Amino acid sequence: MKKYKIFLLTVVISFLVSACIYDFIAPEPVVTPPPPSGNETVFFEADIIPIFTAAKCTDCHKPGGSKPIPDLTADNAYSSIATAKYVNVDSPEDSYLYQHIYSDQNSHTHHKFNDAQAELILTWIEEGAKDN
Repeated sequence: MKKYKIFLLTVVISFLVSACIYDFIAPEPVVTPPPPSGNETVFFEADIIPIFTAAKCTDCHKPGGSKPIPDLTADNAYSSIATAKYVNVDSPEDSYLYQHIYSDQNSHTHHKFNDAQAELILTWIEEGAKDN
């Protein structure tokens, strides 16, 4: 009987120990496109629109959203921001689009661009803010 209890205790302990395996799910890394190396063109649809989505700009800046102007959804983003109010191709660093979200001296409290995203937007403006 004593051997039976030891065997049963061993089995129970082995079940308990084997049940303590944890499968942690690692967070997915945020993929940010690298800034252009000087000779590459920044494309609005391929490079800039994904920034608005990744930075969650389109959560508010959409038709019917809490901040509908400018509308940063894929269909309307270019026509909403390619104006002198948001983009200054003569002085790209002074563009409202670049300063408002990237600078620490702004009133936009929700989301900010990271350095790579800001660099892409600045390069796009320097290239003439084309709808390419």
